[in-house]
Amino acid sequence: MSAFRGALMMTGSTYVSYALGMLASIVIARTLGPDDFGRYSYVVWLAGLLVVLANNGITTTAIRFVSESLGRGAGDDAARVHGWLARRQLASALLVAAGFLALLPQFMPTGWGHDGIGLLATATLTAGLCKAWFIFDVSIAKGHGHYGIEAGSTVLMSLLSIVAVLALAWMGAGLETYVVLFAIVGVGHAVAGWTLRRRAALLPAYRPLDPALLPRVRTHLWWTVLLVLAWALGNKSIETWLLNRTVGAAAVGYFAIAAALTRGGIDMLSSGLGTVLMPMMAHAYGAGGSARANVIVAAAVRCYAALGLLLAGAGALAARPLVALLYGDAYGEVVLPLQVMVVVGGLTLIEAAFGALLSTTDNQKLRVGFVVLSLLVTATLAIFLVPRYGLHGAVLAHAASRLLVFAVTWAGISRVLQLRMPWSQLLRLVSAAATALVPALLLERLLPDRWGGLAAAVAYVLVYVVASVAFRAWRSEDAQVFAGLARRFPRLGAIAGRCAARLAGRGGLP
Repeated sequence: MSAFRGALMMTGSTYVSYALGMLASIVIARTLGPDDFGRYSYVVWLAGLLVVLANNGITTTAIRFVSESLGRGAGDDAARVHGWLARRQLASALLVAAGFLALLPQFMPTGWGHDGIGLLATATLTAGLCKAWFIFDVSIAKGHGHYGIEAGSTVLMSLLSIVAVLALAWMGAGLETYVVLFAIVGVGHAVAGWTLRRRAALLPAYRPLDPALLPRVRTHLWWTVLLVLAWALGNKSIETWLLNRTVGAAAVGYFAIAAALTRGGIDMLSSGLGTVLMPMMAHAYGAGGSARANVIVAAAVRCYAALGLLLAGAGALAARPLVALLYGDAYGEVVLPLQVMVVVGGLTLIEAAFGALLSTTDNQKLRVGFVVLSLLVTATLAIFLVPRYGLHGAVLAHAASRLLVFAVTWAGISRVLQLRMPWSQLLRLVSAAATALVPALLLERLLPDRWGGLAAAVAYVLVYVVASVAFRAWRSEDAQVFAGLARRFPRLGAIAGRCAARLAGRGGLP
């Protein structure tokens, strides 16, 4: 019950924080214009990179081993893990800060004057390292089952941030002021997380770890460090840095907006499924090994594929009017990158099921291999394409690397873990998506540009859902996954259950 309450709090806070963060981004983009907003987006990306580098694998290790120690009834071990990791978190933050200052000339935003280098360094380090410490504190809290610390802090700071952004926009503030606000919000996160953690009496113990526990913590930490660092450097970081160095600030802003909108669409659609998938898969693995877990994976693959095709079609159709409505005509360059990213993100959404399977079956080494491959492919394509083709080259590098690595991951997991894919249902889902595209494209051509895309997106969603049932793309065991979602959202689950019962009565589920 604690886990489900925590999942509900985290999901709610994620939606609220994303909505407020997107509103703040829209206000800042409209206030600053493409060039200065591109510089602001670059500072936000740079601070985010510092967060990942400073935290590396420490936060994931904290959640696992604090929780595991408490599960054994060893509260003293949990406090020692906290203290052991806190020292490494501080050392990591100092090392990252030193490296950033040494390499700062290579990371200057295009068009940022040298007289502002002090502000850039101070704001980026403050925002990045404070947010990194906040994430460490809330990771310790999650290990103890205190999910409300992150949820409450994040929502509070999001509310304060949007109020401040609206006030600055009314005052006609410039780029530097928004960067200072970004750093202040980072400090606010750190203070809120530290205060709430101490109030909950989650205190570290700076004593040596148990000799039997120490090797396991170290091994898990190093493999997770490799995984996180490779992911961070390959997650649009190379494309963003090259756009800033070779193209210009505005291109960074366009790329950042497309990435943020795509990420938001993916999170809004799949966060509920992602929350329940790991516990379900772990339970199945414990009860019946890989064979039983593979049944859950097959159902999850169908669900993720259905959501991915929904996102890809609706997102691509709605991209043009959505960008114009939210950001204005000045950001028209965002449309094509957004369409490509949302289609690629939808088609590769199945990767979430693969990642959960690798973690559940203790195949972290295989997962690291796939992430490192992704990094190498992305770097190679980005270095070749971005200087030659600019923003479109960055989008092409991102799309090509994601699709290639997705195909390799799919083939590798199917072979190594002997996973059988539900090819029949996947083909039926693709057929449903193709069927839904026909009326959607007709609507887009017949209606005015401003509203044609939105109407086409709605038509696509409606026809796609009906067609997926009519084509018998679902199976009875998919109900296990949907039942997990229904337990989290009982009212929505009841409504969906009644609709599913009617559809099943017409022969929708084999």
